Amino acid sequence: MEDNAAYFNARISAMKAKIFPKLTYEKMMLMELPEITRYISEGDYHQDVTELSKNFKGIDLIEYALNLNLARTYEKLINISSGNINRFITQYMKRWDNENIKSILRGLQSQASSEEIAEAIVPVGKLKFAYLLSLTKMDYESAKRDLEEKKIIPSGIEELKKLEYELDRNYYMDSIALADDIGEEGLTIYLLNEVDIYNLKILLRLKGSGADFSVIQENIIPLGKKITKESLGKFKVMDYEESIRFANKLFDRMDLDPKEPISILEQQIDNYLIRLGERVSHLNMFSTLAALGFILRKNSEISNLRLIVRGKQLGLELGSIEKMLVV
Repeated sequence: MEDNAAYFNARISAMKAKIFPKLTYEKMMLMELPEITRYISEGDYHQDVTELSKNFKGIDLIEYALNLNLARTYEKLINISSGNINRFITQYMKRWDNENIKSILRGLQSQASSEEIAEAIVPVGKLKFAYLLSLTKMDYESAKRDLEEKKIIPSGIEELKKLEYELDRNYYMDSIALADDIGEEGLTIYLLNEVDIYNLKILLRLKGSGADFSVIQENIIPLGKKITKESLGKFKVMDYEESIRFANKLFDRMDLDPKEPISILEQQIDNYLIRLGERVSHLNMFSTLAALGFILRKNSEISNLRLIVRGKQLGLELGSIEKMLVV
């Protein structure tokens, strides 16, 4: 199957033009939830909101509409792509399978209800939504055993935390191997940076909570180029604020403020990664990186909309919401 890069890039450009700009988020932050629902239903989310409005209202309607729209967007990307671009998108979608599996197993382990667990599922990925729902109705051991028998997760790992680590590690190993096989150097560079960002967020989160450094090392995926054995040795002797300043030196153009709460820092780190992905994709318009650039922007749009509606529901200050937007 040959790549249809020129055709795909034209379709992607049209889809990307519909992504909300920063000004739109600023307008939404001044709206009430019904106004936000009406606003998004007049655009690219019209079909999703209309279909779900019979069964859901308020924030639930927005949440489910966002999830449905994201699932349809990925399905469209699969349908309009071929060759290496299709291989990349298919592999990228596996991260959603992993996140859904984690949500289900965590929920079952904590004995949450099937309905509560189902609310955390984002119906994006290769695994069918009906199958994921069936797992929510099992107990933890039965669901884990079913996933192992179907070879969806590695077998023989008892602790859930270690299983989650293996899912993430295997995903990144497979993704980097695919990028190398495609011969897309820019994609490989981006994925290695993504691993570093993944590790940085874990490092800062655990540092901030006072975790022993051996725990931090156990959770690091040793594939990146910046969070390495050498840099970890330096992080080990630093306190939390020193670690943030050192991260700013390790990552070009990262400007984290040690005084900000970790939730805002993590959003700013995600923003940094998206900007990096966009820079790389602009230099490679007719390749897998065109897909990457759009996917990152679409994911950030969904995250931003969800952040705004949840923030307004919780009564967060607009300044706090704005700091966490990924734009």
